Amino acid sequence: MPTIMKNTFKAWIDRMPGAGPKLIVMGDVQVPTTGWHVVLTRRSPQGFNPDILLLDVSAQPPEGGSGDKVTTIPLRYEERPPHHEYSEVTVVDGKDDVTIGVGSTQ
Repeated sequence: MPTIMKNTFKAWIDRMPGAGPKLIVMGDVQVPTTGWHVVLTRRSPQGFNPDILLLDVSAQPPEGGSGDKVTTIPLRYEERPPHHEYSEVTVVDGKDDVTIGVGSTQ
């Protein structure tokens, strides 16, 4: 299973002119071997608080052989336009979670 690297996660709404607002969430997870496929997916249904976006770490282990090396995988989630004016994002990996505030770029 992937392990969330809590200090790497960031979330912000990009409000730069031109393309309209876009929510961006980025961070890293570690997996025990090479060959994993890991993505952030929006939880459905969302929690009871609409101000907090819930994202799950969805992971698929390698098929066949894999290298015996701990690997860091960068994750990115985008929502354009954001479904809500989120104040926080919680990322859950099945055994742990991290909650981060949502910033903004102008």
